[in-house]
Amino acid sequence: MTIGASYGYDAFSVAQSGISTNVQQATLETSNVDLTTQIPQQIVAQNGVEANVKSIQTVDSMLQTLLDIKA
Repeated sequence: MTIGASYGYDAFSVAQSGISTNVQQATLETSNVDLTTQIPQQIVAQNGVEANVKSIQTVDSMLQTLLDIKA
């Protein structure tokens, strides 16, 4: 099955660039995500979020203490 111009696909410019315009049916695409790099990056991001939450909680606690002293 070939995608045509009726679907908003410019086959001429793709043909000029050398990219194939064929769509294969009944095939399985492999993952384009490398889990060995993405999982550690996700862990680092999660740790960053947790650190930010802790700092916001600390500031909130400090402001609450300040308001208690003023009252």
